[in-house]
Amino acid sequence: MRLLLVTALLLPMSQLGAQSLFKLSARVKSPGAIIYSPDGKYLIVASGHQAQLFSPGTETKVAEFSSSHSRDILALSCSPDNQLLSTTSADRTIKLWKLPGGQLAGTLIGHLGIVVASRFLENSKLVSASEDMTVRVWDLQTQKEIYSKMDHIKPIRALDVSPDGKWIATGGGDKEIIVRNSTNGEIVKRLKKHDNWIRCLAFSPDSKMLASAGDDKKIFLWDIELGTVVKEFPQRGWTYDLKFSGDAKFLVAALEKYAIEFYDIQTGLTSLRLNDFKNPVRGIAISPSGKEICSIEEIEPEIKYWNIESLNISPVFRFKDKKDVNPPQILVSNPPNITDNKVRYSKDLIDISGSVIDESGVRRLRVNGIETPLKENGNFIIKIPLSMGDTFVNIEATDVNDNIALKKFIVSRQDLTGDADYDPSKAKNFLFVVGINNYEYWPHLNNAVKDANDMAGTLMGMYNFDFANVTVLRDEQATRNSIYKTLRNYIQQISPSDNLVIYFSGHGHFDELLNEGYWVPYEAHLDAEGEYLPNSSILKIIENINSQHTFLVADACFSGSLFGEQKRGYAENVEKYKSRWGLASGRLEAVSDGAVGTNSPFASELLKYLKENKKEKLAISEIIQAVKLAVAEHSDQTPIGNPLKVPGDEGGEFVLYKRK
Repeated sequence: MRLLLVTALLLPMSQLGAQSLFKLSARVKSPGAIIYSPDGKYLIVASGHQAQLFSPGTETKVAEFSSSHSRDILALSCSPDNQLLSTTSADRTIKLWKLPGGQLAGTLIGHLGIVVASRFLENSKLVSASEDMTVRVWDLQTQKEIYSKMDHIKPIRALDVSPDGKWIATGGGDKEIIVRNSTNGEIVKRLKKHDNWIRCLAFSPDSKMLASAGDDKKIFLWDIELGTVVKEFPQRGWTYDLKFSGDAKFLVAALEKYAIEFYDIQTGLTSLRLNDFKNPVRGIAISPSGKEICSIEEIEPEIKYWNIESLNISPVFRFKDKKDVNPPQILVSNPPNITDNKVRYSKDLIDISGSVIDESGVRRLRVNGIETPLKENGNFIIKIPLSMGDTFVNIEATDVNDNIALKKFIVSRQDLTGDADYDPSKAKNFLFVVGINNYEYWPHLNNAVKDANDMAGTLMGMYNFDFANVTVLRDEQATRNSIYKTLRNYIQQISPSDNLVIYFSGHGHFDELLNEGYWVPYEAHLDAEGEYLPNSSILKIIENINSQHTFLVADACFSGSLFGEQKRGYAENVEKYKSRWGLASGRLEAVSDGAVGTNSPFASELLKYLKENKKEKLAISEIIQAVKLAVAEHSDQTPIGNPLKVPGDEGGEFVLYKRK
């Protein structure tokens, strides 16, 4: 019995069941403000006169700062390098704390009114705003004021600093937003449209937009350069806090109407509404990972955590390095084998997938202008519709230091005639055969080598497979390195107009813990998965072999999980479309190795059909159908043949031609 377990990894993943967005809550006395540290390691909450550090997404309190504020903390801010925390209070002071230990690092005194907020301009500079109508910028090394500006005529209620550190925006009772240059404090814009006090301000991650909310129950999105409103969002009452998601896809508002609203920046419509609250929502914080949002309410002594992974918000990286001039690396895994920035495809929808790598972190990814979410490992995938002819694909990645990488290529969708350039009479047919009987450590098999030899001999003798393009590995030749290296070399060796047949006979192994199947090479030990060749690696190589047709044959147990359930009819031009097919000796079942000196039941019927064939042209689907019926009739196993679960299949089919 052959024990090959092929590509259980390719079985469809089960759908996750629907779940509530609410995750858990943590008890906090009188929460007044809430933020994440830029690196996402801590959730920081103002609780009365104190600041408390939590492990994000949990109820675990990491530290508690014994505040020397004489009145409640109103606002929090973290330095970009995660080293300092600033707290502002109704006692008119700003205090600096070392993170995560909570040692007091200094007190900034100068405001004559309640300090409503402070923000770090950089690691060594801080800006603060007060009800005394002043904006002050501080040098944190000397803890001295750099400059002070007083241009508002009524108390300030809102402050924000652009992520690039260039702009300071303030607003308050005079219904006016003042945007100033952070270096010298000079006013660059005065934005007027609100009809009442301005309560919240938030810069977009790219520093080009500013969102504002006021007691007039309006939320505006401003273009800073133009100084104009580009969008107004529907609002259901006062807004107490305003945040952009890190990828700028959403503007998130904490509302007095017991809700959190997620507005889509592009459409202006509500994408998500969280309303499981008993009181007005006073503050919100979005995790740098983009996976959760935290909230605090009036009166309610708790923090609520919400799971927002379904929104696909890309992770945020805020660290900046002026010395970094290297753009991200963009790697495209699908479509594979892009040659001269062009690839052929026949379907009307294509998955563009790959990864983006950057040492500092990737801020944004756009594919054809569409904001595309990145997973934590840098991988991405997006579906692109294709029209007949050429579709241009533009991938743009921007790192946190604003270095931009571009990758462009063309996907050429074929018409119904397939690839007119494919000529089967000129195509090279490559054959790779592996047969292992006498394993060094695994039980010996009876007929794997004979099946492999007979298959190679039949295809070379009766069909258009030349000896120069055939590789056979038997017994001790079939080491892990030899199998892998031979397969991998086909990536460079085979041209888009060539074909490849792979035939494997030997043991296999299945790891239930990893849900992974393996080919077992000659020298591998028992229970030594690290010495086996994973099916996922084999199929990854097949995916990157840019052949016209690839056909994988596996005479093995439990190999039916290789294939999809597609069915297609035979047509005259079927071989002009690329194909990736497979034929297995059984479904998810044991199959026979046969008596010593013969062929296995599966190999016997396959060889018989190939040898007795009288047709000049023999399509793979015909072979599969005939072998399935014959094997099922003469044994207890049921072969299966279908397209493989790998990219590159375009609906075609390999056709064998008899030698003349």
